[in-house]
Amino acid sequence: MSTPNPTPNSYAPPPGATIEPNGRTRSNNQIKLISHSNLFYWWPIWVLAFFMAAWTYFENNRLAIIPADATLTPVGDRTGKFNLEFKPNSKDANTDAPIFENKALHDAAERSKAPNNLEPFKARISANSWLGSLFVIVLLLVVIITNVPLRGLWSFLVLMGILLIAVLVTLFKAWDQIFETIGDLRIHINMAGYLFLGVAVFSLWALATWVFDRRAYVIFTPGQIRVCEHIGDAEQTYPTTGMSLEKQRDDLFRHYILGFGSGDLILRLANGEKEIRLPNVLGIGWQLRTVQDMLRTMSTTGSN
Repeated sequence: MSTPNPTPNSYAPPPGATIEPNGRTRSNNQIKLISHSNLFYWWPIWVLAFFMAAWTYFENNRLAIIPADATLTPVGDRTGKFNLEFKPNSKDANTDAPIFENKALHDAAERSKAPNNLEPFKARISANSWLGSLFVIVLLLVVIITNVPLRGLWSFLVLMGILLIAVLVTLFKAWDQIFETIGDLRIHINMAGYLFLGVAVFSLWALATWVFDRRAYVIFTPGQIRVCEHIGDAEQTYPTTGMSLEKQRDDLFRHYILGFGSGDLILRLANGEKEIRLPNVLGIGWQLRTVQDMLRTMSTTGSN
């Protein structure tokens, strides 16, 4: 006589657990693993944006716009002073845009006052073009890392290549030349631009991490697991008997550098009934050990 395979909700609850009206078993001893979206790995963007905004604020350089029909002529030899002349019909003569080529002109513009005693140049921007170049490079790297997974040997080779290039550039003291070359592109972002990007990305990151991502999870309790694989899915309950756990954490960029030890979790139920995948589980190493200790304790208690 054979015993039928267990099906969801067709098993007795473990000792010490209670059954809720909806048939779900509740236990004080439970572990919840949350699956995160790839947006979690975008935290370097808002961190760097806020850092660049603070840098620009304390540098306190200002932005001014010189219309195309304006004339800039030096006053004397090596005086560092310039005359800025506009045609009578010139528009936007007092609006904002960058003047970086002469510090004396910038300082004079900052010290000048408008007729209403307000500073004519309010927008703050850094005179260092490498700030904008660095921000764009980090943004592109995060886009590639979160959308082109590199696993195993490829991940190791790419990481070693980046480290080797960084060491060689440092040994030859070529960072200044590289940033100067990139700076010729004049990638300048003012403080408001950094703040807008930082606040927007942080808001999306926080909303995804603390609200939406928490709707995809697996909860381990003695004798059962409760699973919600996607946002809006109904919660399913399965027994832990014969279940196997597997973690995948071989993407050095996402899992170790940006994810602080995150990984993908694969659950296989008994007899291959179902395979459940939860990507981007934070702290998967120690959390999985805790789950295995729970299952091991439950198995030992049941055998006694």
